[in-house]
Amino acid sequence: MAKKEAHHGGAWKVAYADFVTAMMALFIVLWICKEKPGLAQAIAGSFRLPLFPKMAGGDFPLAGVEEGPTEDTTTADELLDKLDQIALDIQKLTNMENPDPVLLDVEVSGDQIKVNIYDRSEKPLFEDGSAKLTPWGDFVMEGLSWVIEKNKLGVMVDGHTAFRKNVEPAAQVGLWEISIQRANACRRSLIKYALDPKYTFRVTGFGDANPLPNLAKDDPSNERITLMLTPTKVGNTNKK
Repeated sequence: MAKKEAHHGGAWKVAYADFVTAMMALFIVLWICKEKPGLAQAIAGSFRLPLFPKMAGGDFPLAGVEEGPTEDTTTADELLDKLDQIALDIQKLTNMENPDPVLLDVEVSGDQIKVNIYDRSEKPLFEDGSAKLTPWGDFVMEGLSWVIEKNKLGVMVDGHTAFRKNVEPAAQVGLWEISIQRANACRRSLIKYALDPKYTFRVTGFGDANPLPNLAKDDPSNERITLMLTPTKVGNTNKK
């Protein structure tokens, strides 16, 4: 009696189905890359660092990404020109192009703008011995807030004080408290006028621990608020 041929099963069908599925997935991915480059970049970022797609993809979280070109093509010279213009706008808004005595100075350094606002006895930022802004201090914060919001700048606010002579070392601890309270008062004022809270990256008080270069620790110029402003795309990716 002739033996029946053995059946080899349907394994080839499974392999063929997997191949067809893979080709369909490839087609869909290629279509997405062509039609929605923003989403494509976000997907690529998620593969580089899957647990943190926002960090991996730069400014493109998987939820709420924008369509269209997203690559920043700004050159170093263009960025410097932009920062210089912002610095000039800050000076104009606070009427400080040629202040005497110096109440405010603006410096562009790398990709940041450093703004020192001095608490002078002639034009105090804060009421004496407190963290309450004077009308002048509030006016300065109002002008700064509009420039910062307009240019979508990230903000770091640092409070500084001068060293107090003839004061017990333990009493100097209060300088740390008032420096952070003043920095936070400036943050609140900036938000009150125009600044989106998500652009605030840091609020710090240094007491008298960080005097200006080439100045004694007790020099009045050390009574100041310092803002570090940095270009950022925070908040541009979740528009509805």
